Amino acid sequence: MKILFLGTPQSAVPILETLNNSDHQVVGVVSQPARKKGRGQDLTESEVSAYAKSNKLPIFTPEKITKEYFDKNLVELKADIAIVVAFGQILPQDILDKIKFGWVNIHFSVLPDLRGAAPIQRAIMQGKTDLGVTIFKIDEGLDTGPIISQILYKRESSSNYQKTLHDLTEIAANNIVSILKKYESGQLTTTKQTGFSSTAAKIDDKEMQIKWSDRSENIINLVNAGSYNLCAWTNLELTKIKILEIDKSDEIVDLKPGEILVKNRMVLVGCGEGVIVLKQIIPEGKKQMDAFSWINGIQDKSILQFS
Repeated sequence: MKILFLGTPQSAVPILETLNNSDHQVVGVVSQPARKKGRGQDLTESEVSAYAKSNKLPIFTPEKITKEYFDKNLVELKADIAIVVAFGQILPQDILDKIKFGWVNIHFSVLPDLRGAAPIQRAIMQGKTDLGVTIFKIDEGLDTGPIISQILYKRESSSNYQKTLHDLTEIAANNIVSILKKYESGQLTTTKQTGFSSTAAKIDDKEMQIKWSDRSENIINLVNAGSYNLCAWTNLELTKIKILEIDKSDEIVDLKPGEILVKNRMVLVGCGEGVIVLKQIIPEGKKQMDAFSWINGIQDKSILQFS
């Protein structure tokens, strides 16, 4: 089959790689255009674009995919099927009927639960452990199309976003080729989405601010849901501290929410209920470091209170 692939971040690359190494032909790759990233705000192409270029695959990077763009640039590829993985743009309805076998989306939740842009992060924030991958045909709704396949996945409660995303991506990559074989043989069946539906809206930075009055379990879930680019954070006086890794503590100490205590080389922080151990952080304007090294570098230890 001739495949048109649409995707942008690193998580889409293993799936593209699997397709590219299969008996099928990737006739084109569509990705988001290069964006400014990092402290230097250098223009950086997406990971999918980089893979496509290094493997000499035709690459298209429209600011916005439209019917006009599709007709001008993509129709001539004569793709049999389009596969979408974390593309980052909403597809216009007037191109959905322009590919023989339609458009297939790989979504990292058990639909109809957690439709939307941030299913893994929302699942972890909610403490969910029963996750999965849904492969479905795209229709005019938001992740509402008929289901081709669902593969369930049990997340360990301590697994963070990066580990969970890696595992789900691997599951998708291991299953996509067999689905294409069903398309070719005419044996593909779909089922209508049923059951409880929910939305996993995009997460903004404000939502990642830690509320130390919350229970320790909820704070751990929030931190585990973060990524390097959008992680949980807190304030120490006027300094923003990004929190990358924490753990639950069994230490019996009396700490107010946000109060910091160093004990046995551990940096403990009080919560509304329970205590956490601070492990990896990024102080504002600095690089990632372990919490104990950071706390040792603070001269005035009288200000050890997160807000």
